[in-house]
Amino acid sequence: MICNSLDDVRENIDRIDNNIIKLIAERGGYVAQAAKFKKNEDGVRDTSRVEKVIQKVREKAQLYGADPDMVEKIYRQMIASFIKKEMSEFNGNQPASLLDNIDRIHTTPMGADRISKNLKLTDTDPVEYCKTKILSPDCHIYKDGKNWYCETDGIKITVNSFSYTIITAHKTQQK
Repeated sequence: MICNSLDDVRENIDRIDNNIIKLIAERGGYVAQAAKFKKNEDGVRDTSRVEKVIQKVREKAQLYGADPDMVEKIYRQMIASFIKKEMSEFNGNQPASLLDNIDRIHTTPMGADRISKNLKLTDTDPVEYCKTKILSPDCHIYKDGKNWYCETDGIKITVNSFSYTIITAHKTQQK
């Protein structure tokens, strides 16, 4: 459709946004139902299913002329958010405290330096890097004492369960 003015463009973008939001809400309803059919938390996280969905949306993005990298990023974030919601449904709506407080996660300047050094991060915000890892579908999260531990992709992140401060993050020993 060719637009004749900026107002026409914005009107069409608003119409599309409205449809996208309706579809996200519909998808969320199915995600909530999916928890009833899963036997354990690994079934909720189902990394092989996530990767199949990512491959499929990348192919569709290319087919429809969208940027596959951008579509993948959007879908990975959306899937991570839906997994968080589904995990809550699976656990009987008991809060998954660390994931529910992902926006509170932070570290100290010394912690940021330590994390960057341990993980060999350059030009990357260590807190955002750790949040992305924590939200990844294959991240194993558990609480022991006063800390949350998050293990994925050969790294272990330790987060204080009261202050949500990242204490450290380091590579784990490969067996």
